[in-house]
Amino acid sequence: MNDIDTILSIVENPTRRRILQALVREPHYPLQLSKELGISQQAVMKNLEIMEKEGLITGKKENSNKGPERTVYRPVSEFTITIDMRNGMFRTKMISPQSNRSNIENNENEDLDEIRTQISMLDGKIKELDLTRSELIDRRDKMIQRFMENASLVTDYEMRSLLYEMLDEPDWGASEISENLRLNEGLIADMLDRISEIFTKERDEQ
Repeated sequence: MNDIDTILSIVENPTRRRILQALVREPHYPLQLSKELGISQQAVMKNLEIMEKEGLITGKKENSNKGPERTVYRPVSEFTITIDMRNGMFRTKMISPQSNRSNIENNENEDLDEIRTQISMLDGKIKELDLTRSELIDRRDKMIQRFMENASLVTDYEMRSLLYEMLDEPDWGASEISENLRLNEGLIADMLDRISEIFTKERDEQ
């Protein structure tokens, strides 16, 4: 699964989030989820079907020692989603894990307290990375805002949208910007010429 819009539509539902929280810990069958989460089995099945259809989880029939065969559900996708909303920036991004699980350290000989200590250390490193990321995004946002404030003479809405797009996606070329703004490349070239004239005139007058 790599459709961020579909994933966001799935996880916005609190019932589905609770179901996923249970499934990522260990596989569950519907009646088990219903009892554990205090949700009707009908509601559980409805949400499991939605998530299985979208490729987030999968169900497999397994034999039961206590009765008839039952369907056990488990996740089949892993991802991280970030949403950044700043003054000049709104961006959603999905990241899929790249690490090889065969390289995970063996904790077989460690007791519970040792593992909790290591997890706490890793959580601390993740928080540090989150703070560093937030600081970098803040610097990025301030650079965009400072430039746009200095470009106050560019008052045309479409030209300002073009400037924001060029700053927000610095690696994009004319074709990508044209597609995202739904403007032809010739019009974008004309707008850039007009923006350049405005900046040149302002610089000459200073």
